[in-house]
Amino acid sequence: MKTNVSFLSLLLACGIAQSRGATPVMVQDFEKASPQPSVWVVNIPNENASVQLSADHPHDGKQCLKLHYRFLAKGQFQYLGIPNKVNIQAPVHRLHFWLYGDNSKCGYGVQVADASGETHQYSKNTGQGGLINSTGWKEVVIALDSGHETWGGDKNGRMDYPITGITLTVSQPTDNAKLLAVESDLYFDGLSVDSEKSVYETLGSQVSVVSPEYCSEVKGDTAVIVSAPGYKSLTAKCWKQGDVRGSDSTVATVALDAKGHGAFVFSADQYPHGPVTVRIAGENGALKDNGYLQLYNKGGVSWNEGMPQDPPPAADGLRLVFADDFTGPVSISSTDAKAAYYDHKPPNGWQDFSAHTFSGHDDAGKNPFSQVDSYLRIRASDKTHSSGLISSMKNDASGIKVTAPCYFECRFIGPNAIGTWPGFWLMTDYMTDNRLKDKTPCDELDIIEAYGGEGPGHPNADDTYMVTPHAWNQGEPGKAMEKRAYDGLRNPVRMRKFGIPSTWFETFHTYGCKISETDTIYYCDNIEVGRHPTFPLCKQQPLFFMINLATGGGWPVDLSRYNGLADMYIDYVRVYGKGP
Repeated sequence: MKTNVSFLSLLLACGIAQSRGATPVMVQDFEKASPQPSVWVVNIPNENASVQLSADHPHDGKQCLKLHYRFLAKGQFQYLGIPNKVNIQAPVHRLHFWLYGDNSKCGYGVQVADASGETHQYSKNTGQGGLINSTGWKEVVIALDSGHETWGGDKNGRMDYPITGITLTVSQPTDNAKLLAVESDLYFDGLSVDSEKSVYETLGSQVSVVSPEYCSEVKGDTAVIVSAPGYKSLTAKCWKQGDVRGSDSTVATVALDAKGHGAFVFSADQYPHGPVTVRIAGENGALKDNGYLQLYNKGGVSWNEGMPQDPPPAADGLRLVFADDFTGPVSISSTDAKAAYYDHKPPNGWQDFSAHTFSGHDDAGKNPFSQVDSYLRIRASDKTHSSGLISSMKNDASGIKVTAPCYFECRFIGPNAIGTWPGFWLMTDYMTDNRLKDKTPCDELDIIEAYGGEGPGHPNADDTYMVTPHAWNQGEPGKAMEKRAYDGLRNPVRMRKFGIPSTWFETFHTYGCKISETDTIYYCDNIEVGRHPTFPLCKQQPLFFMINLATGGGWPVDLSRYNGLADMYIDYVRVYGKGP
C-alpha cells in the first residue's frame, strides 16, 4: 500500500482522538520520497524556490520537508505553494502542520482543492494563516469551517469531498506595502487533519499488490501477495476463456490478517495466454476499493488470439486494404518513410495531447512500443514520462488511407488506471495537396475513447466508453452537425447494455467503424453501438487511423498505485475499402 501514513503516527492519533472526539489523521509525514515534492512560484523565477526531503530538523520521524526560497525587493508581490496530493474522503474540520520558522515575517497559509476543483484558501487575510515571526517549530492549526476565500470549480463555496490537494503557501514579507527581499529556509512536517471518521475511512485504503510486480510476466501457479489495511477479506476475479465471449471467474477469496496482509495463488495456466487483468476488490462498511493487476501470461490457453480468417460482417462488399496482426518486428518510426506507422499525430507531433509525452520508437530510453508474442504493447511510464501513439498516415502524408465506403477495426485491451486514455480513432486526410493549415477543415471519428479511474472526480470507468465525432474548423454548421451526431449516440456506451458482459479493461474486444455514403456506424464485437449520418468531409476525403495509449484528457493522472506503469495491448488492426 502506497501511503504517507506512518504506523507510529496512526497509533498516536488513535489515542489523541479519544480525548478530542475526532480522529487525527496523518496525511503527509514527509518520510517517503515518492511522490517527489514540488513547488510553484508566482512573480519570481522558478529557480528562486526549491523543496526536498531533509534530515536537518525533523519534528517527528527521520525527515521533514525543506523549502529554500528567495523573494525579491522588486517587481510584483511574490508567493509560492508546495502542493500535496491527497485523497481525503470523510469530512474534516481542522488541519494541522508543523512549521519551523525563520522569523522572516513571511506570510503562511494553505489552499485546499476539493472534488469539483474549487480552491479554498485560508490565509492571514481571512484570519486562519499568519506571519512567520519566530524561529523553531510551531504547530499551525487551520479551522476549515471558518470563513475563507474560494474560487474555481463549481463555485458553491462548500468543501466537496474528496479533498484532492492541500497546498502549503508562503508569501513575501512587506513593510507598509513595500516589498521586502529575503532568502532563507523553512521546514514543514506532520500535515494532518481532524476527521469525523476512522483513519481508513478518511484516507481510504488501497488494495495493493506486493508481488508479482505490476505489468510483469507470469506462468503457472503464481503467488500473489496483497496488502489492504482496513479490510478483512478481498475477492480476486479474472476473465476466463470459453466460447466466444468467455466468462468471469473467481480466482480466490482472500482472508487478510490484522494488518491487512494476505496471499492467493493465480493459476495462470487456467487462464488466457497473453495479457490478463486480475481484479481485486475489497469492501468493509464504507470502505470500498478495486485494484487491477495487469499481467502477461506466458503460458495459459490460446483463446481468440490473432486475426480472424473471415472478414467482419460490417465489411461485406469491401476488400481488405491493410491488416497487421503484430506477429513480426515492430515497424514504427518518426523518420523512416518505409515504416508501417508514424509515432506521433502528424505532422511532427505538434498536436500530441498526452500528459505522458507521446514518445518515438527511436527515442533512447523512452520507447513505449514493444512487440510481445503476437501483440503490440504500448506502455505509459512515470519513470520515462512517456506513452505512445501510432498513425497509419506518415509525416509526409503517405501511408494507409481509404475513402468511403470503408471499414476500420482494432482489437485491444486497455488499462484501468487513473487518467489512462486508450483510444482508436479516425481522421480525414488534412495534409495532402497542401491542405494543412492550423484551421484546415477535417472530420474526426473517435471509435472508442476509454477513460481509466473510479470514484469521485474520476470517470467511473466500469463498462463505459465514449464514441465521439468531431467536425473541426467547419464553422457553426459543423458544430451543429457534430452536436446532432453526438446527441444521437447517447454516450457513454455501456457495454453490458449491448449484451457484452466484459469491459474494455477486463479482456480483449474488437472496435469498428463503417463509413458509408449515408451512415457512419460504430461497433463493438460486431454489435452496433451507435450511428449518425456521415459527415460531408468523410464522403469526400480519405481517412486514416490512429491507436494510442494516452493519459489525461482533462482527468487527473495517477499511476502510482501500479508502480508508475500501465499497458495497452493491440492484437490486430484491419482496414477495408472499395472493391476493385
